[in-house]
Amino acid sequence: MTTAPARWERCLARPRAQLLPMPGASDRLGVFPDGDQRRRPLARLDKAQTQQAISEGRLETDGDTYRQTEAGRLAVKRERSGFNNQHRVLALREIIDRTGRVSRVFANTRESPVGRWAHFLTPAQINAAERFIADYNRSTLAPSVTRNWSLDAQVRAPGRGEGAETGALGRIEATKRIMRSLDSLGRRDGEIVTAALIREDSLAALGRCYAGNPRRGRQVVASALDRLVAVTSCEFS
Repeated sequence: MTTAPARWERCLARPRAQLLPMPGASDRLGVFPDGDQRRRPLARLDKAQTQQAISEGRLETDGDTYRQTEAGRLAVKRERSGFNNQHRVLALREIIDRTGRVSRVFANTRESPVGRWAHFLTPAQINAAERFIADYNRSTLAPSVTRNWSLDAQVRAPGRGEGAETGALGRIEATKRIMRSLDSLGRRDGEIVTAALIREDSLAALGRCYAGNPRRGRQVVASALDRLVAVTSCEFS
């Protein structure tokens, strides 16, 4: 296949979607969610489109039943992978492991909690923000959960894990770093950093609360993160 998948192909590749005759129009097909013909179809095909898809190997038919071929599904998958790769922004990031050691790894900046603001933040501000978030999630301040499903969650390495004492000490040290950072930031900047990075308040809400103008959210966040950069540099120097 040399052409990009059509809209009906992308819709048909969704889980439980089925290609069925349109009610009252036997020469037309529709992609129905869960095969429910009472619902509005996600996409439609006329007779010419159906015949072309069959001749190109994108559709297969067994009597009145139409199915997307394996080649058709793979074409949709390749297109989605290309889109994801096109919109992935990789950059070096500093992370803190369980022992508190800082290392540098490649990460997708758009998957981080501050990814939505990456277009106006500096690399130093992003690194400082991600360090703060990592320490908070590691500390005793974060709410206890049975499983962390976030995109930046740590993956357990095979082999022997850390003991109870090591884990407790790591959480205590992370809590101390967070408290020292907040003390150094001061009340106002500490509140802004917490609201922006932990509660993930919007720029409009931050600007309205701390500058009296919802349009000044960028300046509020950037100024507080500049202070966090200075505090973090002293912490890890």
